[in-house]
Amino acid sequence: MSRRRHTRPRALTPLAPAVLTLLMLSACGGPPPSGPSAEPTPSPSATAQVELYFAVAHPADLDLVGEVREITHDGDVLEAAIRGLVEGTIAPLDPDYDDLWSGVPLRGLERDGDVLRVDLGGALTNVGAEAEAVAIEQLVWTAAGIEPSIRALAFTIDGATPETLGGHVDARGQFARGLPESTLTPLQIDAPREGQTVDGPLRASGVACVFEATFGWELLQGGTVIDQGTAMSAESCPARAPWSLDLGARPAGEYTLVITEYSMKDGAVASTDSKTFTVSGR
Repeated sequence: MSRRRHTRPRALTPLAPAVLTLLMLSACGGPPPSGPSAEPTPSPSATAQVELYFAVAHPADLDLVGEVREITHDGDVLEAAIRGLVEGTIAPLDPDYDDLWSGVPLRGLERDGDVLRVDLGGALTNVGAEAEAVAIEQLVWTAAGIEPSIRALAFTIDGATPETLGGHVDARGQFARGLPESTLTPLQIDAPREGQTVDGPLRASGVACVFEATFGWELLQGGTVIDQGTAMSAESCPARAPWSLDLGARPAGEYTLVITEYSMKDGAVASTDSKTFTVSGR
């Protein structure tokens, strides 16, 4: 039985033109005031933990996958997250994930009720139709995760509504989140994280949306499989349900955990996720 067919962001009613309000300031004549400069003091940088979405390729399709990251911002967490994705300044930790934007300038963000308008300084390049749709989903899922009141995104390039962002998807409407089971990766390891050092008995966990809630796992060291088996999530697809796996005490060293969804039709690999981490000697 196949997993599911992709549902890409749906085009809705285009945004009405934004109304810009100009605030005119008048100043009294006379000599300039003495004393310290009246320029505003820049806000100190802060950090916030957010979930950013990247693309991950599987044999039959391209999906979204989330990474929880700590980002630096100057008071606007949403803008910092979107800017990091579109300009490519925040790369995924997992080398199997990809940012499909990476280098498009962000001109700014503007809220219009429950719609967020994203003004870009250029278009996507070198992407096919599916990658263009997933790139849009990256921003939709990231924005709505940070601010749940955001229902949809609309796009402009240098203030004007484009016909398309990358040559394939009509960008003149609004884009809302697709269904999780048809948009997000079927298998995801949340712990241990990529590159993490862990202590004590090894326990892995994550979420899954697979047929009969069952998937395979392998533990590798130095490219050699040292342990393997099957695991189950709490529910089968279409639910995205949690799973956990106790791998016991392991000697100090570097390991890679690979989890795999197999096609119910022919047993071929349908999707995977992997994390490489270190078990400490303590």
